[in-house]
Amino acid sequence: MQIMLAAIKLELGDTLYYLLIFAALLWLVNHFAFGPVSSMMEKRRKKVISDLDDAENKQKKAELLANQREAELKNSKQEATQILSIAKSNAEKTKDGIISAANSEATSIREKATQDAAQAKADALNQAHDAVADISVTIAEKLIGKNLSMADQKDLVDKFIKGLNE
Repeated sequence: MQIMLAAIKLELGDTLYYLLIFAALLWLVNHFAFGPVSSMMEKRRKKVISDLDDAENKQKKAELLANQREAELKNSKQEATQILSIAKSNAEKTKDGIISAANSEATSIREKATQDAAQAKADALNQAHDAVADISVTIAEKLIGKNLSMADQKDLVDKFIKGLNE
């Protein structure tokens, strides 16, 4: 029994020694390993949270910019449609103005041509009147055998023309 007691004392002493060494090692590991690793993990956790927040903020900004671009695109499409509408309206007005001016010019040309034709007709009639008068005077002089005065010639021609009209 003494041997057993000695063995139990020895085992008890070894166990206490191992417990004491284990506690010292546990304290050293906690102080030199777990502390820095825990602080490093805490810093990493904070960085990941910060990065996630930044990513969320950037996503919100991107969505906002996309919405703004979409609204601007819609506005630019509306402006383009409005510009095209105005251009078509202006083109129609210009076309109508050109057609109106062309019609006015054509009417003016027709009226001028009518006036020119009337004037040409009047000139031709006057020339014919003068030619007939000269011929009539020449014939009358030869028939009568004397020179007629201007007034006589005019009366003779007027009578001859009146006779033609009847």
